Formats: sequence, C-alpha cells, structure tokens
Amino acid sequence: MTIKKIIIFLVGFFLCLSGWQSVKSYQQRSIEKSYYNLGYKPVSDAIQDTESYYKTILDLPIKLPPLDFTHSFGRFDQGNENLEIEYLNEEKHFNYIINVFPSRIGNNLLSRTNHSKIISLKDGTQAYYSTIGIDKKISSILMF
Repeated sequence: MTIKKIIIFLVGFFLCLSGWQSVKSYQQRSIEKSYYNLGYKPVSDAIQDTESYYKTILDLPIKLPPLDFTHSFGRFDQGNENLEIEYLNEEKHFNYIINVFPSRIGNNLLSRTNHSKIISLKDGTQAYYSTIGIDKKISSILMF
C-alpha cells in the first residue's frame, strides 16, 4: 500500500466513526423532539403541573424497576385529569408507564379490564390488579 492509500483509508475510517456518533446523537434528539411535540416534558415538570392542579403533594413510587432506561418523559392532561409518566429504553424497545387518574376515572377503567382481583399490599392497603389487552400486547394494571 502506498502512503496515499493509507491516508485515504485512515481519513475514511475516521469519517465513518464520527458519522456513527452523529447519527446516534440525531436519533436521540429526534425521539426527544417527538415526545415534546406530543406535549411531554421532563417528569419533574409534569409532576409539578399535577400537584398544582390538584393542590396536593403526589406520592409516587420511590423505586423504579431495575431496568436500564434511556429516556423519561411526563405530561399532565387537564382534560382527562391524568398524569402520565413514561420511562423507555430506545435500544431494547421497552416502556414502563405510570398513569395517575382520579378514582372516578380509575373505576371506569377497571370495569374494562380482564381478570381483575383484589390483593393486599404490604402496608395493608387493598389494591386491584388486572390485565388489559390481547396476545403479547398486554398491560398490567395495579390500582389502589
């Protein structure tokens, strides 16, 4: 190989590597932009919107499942009076979603689920556990 070919190869190699970083960065900005266009915002801002609307402090789970999340978004919808928090892993394609509804809306949702059962939590609180969906697209619902 001549010096000229080696230089062309090295330049091409470095351009290729820097191109991959740009694509990954662009994809990450793209998913964030898509969520923000749908009304999502940082989770802490969505929680503040909810607490301001209900004029109360919202108690959410302290621990998340031990999954590797790449993004988190939240939004409060005043029309439906619900808070939606979504944690996702863009590379492994899984989502973990927390929805907080007023009890009157939650009772309506419970009536549309499959296999609802009452369970007792460690602190003695009664909760409803059910599933909704078909085949491999099933959501688990824990309502208390």
